[in-house]
Amino acid sequence: MTSSAQSQTPNPSGSAEAVKVDEAAAAALPKEAKDKGTLTITMSQSSPPLHFMAPDGTTTVGVDPEIAMALGQTLGLKTEVKSGPFDGIIPGISAGKFDMAISQMSPSTERMKVLDFVDYYQSGSGIGVAPGNPQHLTVDTLCGKRVGVLKGSFQDLKRLPALSKACTDAGQPAIEAMTYPDMQAPNLALTAGRIDAVYIDGPTLGYAIKQGGQIELLGEKDVSPVSIGFKKGAGLEKAIELGMESLAKSGKYKEILDKWGVGSGAISDFAFNKAQ
Repeated sequence: MTSSAQSQTPNPSGSAEAVKVDEAAAAALPKEAKDKGTLTITMSQSSPPLHFMAPDGTTTVGVDPEIAMALGQTLGLKTEVKSGPFDGIIPGISAGKFDMAISQMSPSTERMKVLDFVDYYQSGSGIGVAPGNPQHLTVDTLCGKRVGVLKGSFQDLKRLPALSKACTDAGQPAIEAMTYPDMQAPNLALTAGRIDAVYIDGPTLGYAIKQGGQIELLGEKDVSPVSIGFKKGAGLEKAIELGMESLAKSGKYKEILDKWGVGSGAISDFAFNKAQ
């Protein structure tokens, strides 16, 4: 699905339309990006309030699309947001379908083999259980349980395997990872009793709870930066760093985060390739 700057959010006053070009950031773009004049930014489709589909079924709304549009305007580029499955992001960037991803992606050393990263936000992993916690689970007693994660996410590839290894190292049964294509699916599976817990981005879990989801927050782990990802060696890092600094200085960055209730995740150091 795609969305334009004009239809990026149902509330234009909260979008990036007032953002001015930052001359230093635009000048830092590599020649290829300047000549092309366009920027295609991808993200997954269902992680509210970070990025999710509006009721019209075609427009992606939330924190990440608004940051994407604001960054594009800061760089003076015509910007388009395209959303799809999370595990299709890296192949899409590698194939040249997308210029960058703004999708709460953690900058792991494994991902850095193919992508470069500039930090833009920070969040933790939220662990949720059924209301009332009928199984009396804790963050440290998930051994042998069915835990839902987003396919290809940091929780799927690193966090949950590490927790599971701690279980087996202690002689306990491994955690059974149940993978899903978007972050709303594990929440629904939990409500239906098909899994015992969910392990997803903290802001998404918090938003689901605020929206009346039948989930109880068990705890949050591993708060760390998430990053804007782009093809390794593309030379976009300086322009992105300056662009994000410009958005922070103007107040637009915090305005977007606060609009969606996630201002606590704001950062001031838009670091380049700081692996976790």
